[in-house]
Amino acid sequence: MTEIECSIEEFYSNDYWKILVVDDDKYVHVMVKEIMKDFKFEDKPFKILDAYSSIEALNILAKNKDIALILLDVFIQYENVGLKLTKYIREVIGNRAARIVLMTSNNNHRLQEEAILNYDINGYEEKTELLAKKLYAIVVSSLRSYRDIIHINNNKRAMEQVVDSSSKLFKKDSLQNFISSSLCYINSIINLCEERESCNSNSFAALRSFDEKAFHIVLGYGKYENDINKKIKDSVSKDDFLLVKKALRLKDHIIIDNRYISYYNSSNGIEGIILIETNGAIEHIDIELLNVFHKNISAAFESLCLNKEIEETQKEILYILGEVTEAHSEETGNHVKRVSKYSNILAKKYGLSNRDIMLITMAAPIHDIGKVAIPDDILMKPGKLTPKEFEIVKTHTTIGYDLLKASNRDVLKSAAIIAYEHHERYNGKGYPQGLKGEEINIFGRIVAVADVFDALGSPRVYKKAWIIEDTLEYFRQERGKHFDPKLVDILFDNLDEFIEIKEKFSDESAKDKAGAEEK
Repeated sequence: MTEIECSIEEFYSNDYWKILVVDDDKYVHVMVKEIMKDFKFEDKPFKILDAYSSIEALNILAKNKDIALILLDVFIQYENVGLKLTKYIREVIGNRAARIVLMTSNNNHRLQEEAILNYDINGYEEKTELLAKKLYAIVVSSLRSYRDIIHINNNKRAMEQVVDSSSKLFKKDSLQNFISSSLCYINSIINLCEERESCNSNSFAALRSFDEKAFHIVLGYGKYENDINKKIKDSVSKDDFLLVKKALRLKDHIIIDNRYISYYNSSNGIEGIILIETNGAIEHIDIELLNVFHKNISAAFESLCLNKEIEETQKEILYILGEVTEAHSEETGNHVKRVSKYSNILAKKYGLSNRDIMLITMAAPIHDIGKVAIPDDILMKPGKLTPKEFEIVKTHTTIGYDLLKASNRDVLKSAAIIAYEHHERYNGKGYPQGLKGEEINIFGRIVAVADVFDALGSPRVYKKAWIIEDTLEYFRQERGKHFDPKLVDILFDNLDEFIEIKEKFSDESAKDKAGAEEK
């Protein structure tokens, strides 16, 4: 954090203006305090800080980064110390916001010219005239300049936040993360809080799906921190609820008194609301910046909602395609759902990225897509396959890969890898390529575990379902042979989750559902 940024936050939290008087003459300090004791600027009084040496001045500056004006004696202690101190304040400390007015009792035109031309000062005044006539004018003009610099720096900081946060928002992978992050970004601009943990204002973010009548709070701070999952109407005051309804009616963001309410919606019917109680009036921020940020959030919200709809549509299509494949071999569609969900667990516990978890979850259902080209008399043969027939079945891996490999879509690229490698074995004795260990793509290794775990426990035309104990014993024996040992460990460590999925999406439940739909 820079010195300027610190002074921005302290500036808006202070109820007075700070003036530092640096002079070894006590009379100057007494006179400044006496002249300014009843004076106010923009309804704020003054706090005079005293330094009688350059060392004292530096100590005060280190503790008070929001000093608006420094009245500095050019000859404090000895000649030209004031000029050196000015340079130190600007170049070493990095404080370019405070206004510096040099004072002198020695009318030296050469020194005055040098100070004005070569040092970043805002005035050069003779002490007697300053204390007799000019102090009010110098103070007011300096404070106006300081105030404007703070506003400019704050708006610059806010614009940087808008640009930075806008790009980050487009990377959010869930609506809840998106609306929660939007709340924190807006709060940081309006209430000048730096981090999510420091957002102590009363604020919340809420969402409503197209099939819901009420908004539900997904993130809250201050008095709303315990209202997550509650309806807005049950959490806010009557007046605030009317403001929320106004934002809904206008389909925009509004600023009323010390409330900021923003509304977002998408073409697929999902809506969001953010309410923030501001720390007083927000004249410190350019309203145009909030307008720009609101438009950016609205665009990102729409984009994310549409992407989610596309993603859900893709997922459903891939499930259906996987079910068609399984139906061709007289297996239930729930097999592909279970494999997808098992793969999701394994990918998460293995530590894959969120994107890779999404890709393998969506692509796993069509791991056996190549079976559509295998003759029915082989695929549905109730007895044991001949070696020649088994070689034909093995070609479904290559067929599936060839069907999918030309796609430029990441999901189908992932599906191509899975189709090709999910029958490879960790010891190199699988097919079709005989890959070994980590030569096998992690997607292939994961789906191998998920597919076999489900296949062993499910009935097929050529076998009965194995009991769970026999399935687990097989995985113990094949750890490091057929399967990646780390994935087998993950399976055993999270067996309850696998059993829960197996029961929830059992073949019996699929048959019962199909029977009910026929009736």
